[in-house]
Amino acid sequence: MFPKRSHERKCAICNQKGGVGKTATTLGLASAISNAGGHVLIVDVDPQGNATNGVGVTITDEMLTTYDLMSRTESGTAIDAVIATPWDGVDLIPADQTLANIESDGANDLIFRLDIAFEGLDLSAYDAVLFDCPPSLGKLLFAVFCAVDGVIAVTEPTIDSVQGVTKLFETVENVQRRPNPNLAVDKIVLSRQRGTGEHRFRESELREVYGDLVARTTIPEYATRQDAHSARTPIHKFTGGKSLSLQLAYTDLLSELPIKTAGATV
Repeated sequence: MFPKRSHERKCAICNQKGGVGKTATTLGLASAISNAGGHVLIVDVDPQGNATNGVGVTITDEMLTTYDLMSRTESGTAIDAVIATPWDGVDLIPADQTLANIESDGANDLIFRLDIAFEGLDLSAYDAVLFDCPPSLGKLLFAVFCAVDGVIAVTEPTIDSVQGVTKLFETVENVQRRPNPNLAVDKIVLSRQRGTGEHRFRESELREVYGDLVARTTIPEYATRQDAHSARTPIHKFTGGKSLSLQLAYTDLLSELPIKTAGATV
């Protein structure tokens, strides 16, 4: 059902439900890649702009955003929009609330604009390009699926989020049928794991249904993650709390993904 390849550079990190740890996973993986000496590009495709804020970037009038890349009335390419961030080895294409206007755009070419915007960008400069997606199954997510190679589905182990994974996979299958037949689901990542009976049951349920697609590594629910986000600091440089445990978790998760880091597939 879901084709696999040895390596892909562009990955969508998504779930149609908010609050499951999607942006935290994006930033956690970026931290792990940075800590390994790699170079990563984060593409913020969420109008809330949480990834943009999380890496310490404040948007100015001079910056291009993902809205500019996808709007008919704006111009620019990914090459023009990429900026360096305060995080070592982490670049960004930022987003803010104006991106929400894209959902009302009825043009036929909308879903292809993001993919076209990346033409000419030298992806060999990056170990990975991580697209932090909006919490919906709307046009923005569909446009991301047309532009990426792989999907990382992030879910909290609850009944609502498990159902969300099923709906997400249906969307992936629809994209595979026509605009992007090479799209693949890389992993399902269990985030915000609290070790309760309900969480253990839902984790077992997911593993029974999806097998090896579910990452062995789970991301625990620690307040330290939010503390690091508020401090706009990568988890591998944040001190205190459960920062070391989270750092190890994201490093282990990275080792399960088809992402090259520092010249080797981990």
